[in-house]
Amino acid sequence: MSSILRRCGAVAAAAVFCAMTGTAQAQDFVLKYGHVGPVGDDSDDHISGLFLKDYLEGRSQGRIRVDIFPASQLGNFREMIEQVQLGTLELTHTTVGGMASFFPELQVTDIPYTITDDRLAEEMMVGPFFQEVSDAILAKTGTVRLVATSNTGRWRSFYTTGAEIRTAADMAGIKMRTINSPLQQEFVSFLGGNPTPVAWGELYTSLGTGVVEGTKNAALDIVSNKLNDHLRYAVLDEHAFLFGFYWMSDPWLQSLPADLQDLVIDGVRQMAVIQTQFNKRLDGAANARFMSEGEGGTIYVPTREEKATFIPARDHMTKWFTEQFGAEWVDKYTAAIKQASDKLAAERAALLGR
Repeated sequence: MSSILRRCGAVAAAAVFCAMTGTAQAQDFVLKYGHVGPVGDDSDDHISGLFLKDYLEGRSQGRIRVDIFPASQLGNFREMIEQVQLGTLELTHTTVGGMASFFPELQVTDIPYTITDDRLAEEMMVGPFFQEVSDAILAKTGTVRLVATSNTGRWRSFYTTGAEIRTAADMAGIKMRTINSPLQQEFVSFLGGNPTPVAWGELYTSLGTGVVEGTKNAALDIVSNKLNDHLRYAVLDEHAFLFGFYWMSDPWLQSLPADLQDLVIDGVRQMAVIQTQFNKRLDGAANARFMSEGEGGTIYVPTREEKATFIPARDHMTKWFTEQFGAEWVDKYTAAIKQASDKLAAERAALLGR
């Protein structure tokens, strides 16, 4: 073989080796992110996912690739958590209901009227309570780690088709759609409503046919799914802050080098902040759309006295939850809320020099 051929062969082999090495590096670690939200500029799940993809792929210099699977391509909340638990999915995002069958105690965050405003909720997101939740769920599942907490729609309030609600007494007899959750059904029942479980995919038709006369959702959910075609009234009682949770495969996280572990945790926690702020910005726009689109809806903000008529439901549901699941997580949650409230009050006092 001539020296020219030998050199050509060597160059070709080196090119193949470099190409193989580059490919291997680009696919050293793959993070698959599955969510139930649609694709689009108004999808909080997807917008935050696009951030994570850009952030991790750029900052890792190609060592991590992020693949996004939107619109329930990989299944519903429960199915994707099961995939995370099995190690076939690296990251997913769910509401409280998504984890309830694995760790029902997390429903303590759905006890109504316990979170009073956005600042308190956001302080809770980064406080010790959700670290305790993460530790408990990891201990129970062995593989699922809570990496970050976000908001997934801001506030849940009551929307109705024909009866305007201003006080708790106005709930009497209304067929209110709930998820298939004893906690949600007990809450509506206590207020005098008729709790009616309806699957999300059937809600639009159920509102149109009168199977249900209302629903308890966030404004973003209402307008993005055109439920305001049927709903005419909203009362912003804001009974639940919609916490969202990013669940990660802990074995996958532990398989990363230390620098990439830090990068992934930072990235997911930043995507949680982006999702929270995204929903906060769009909430006002969603309310405006509810009032302006179609025949137009009416939004009512209850007075302090009217809001007070709903508050007994908080004490009732706290007692109900304790009877179902014990006092441990109620006590933890209550203490965390007080700690966060005290911290915010001290910060305000320091700012004002009080």
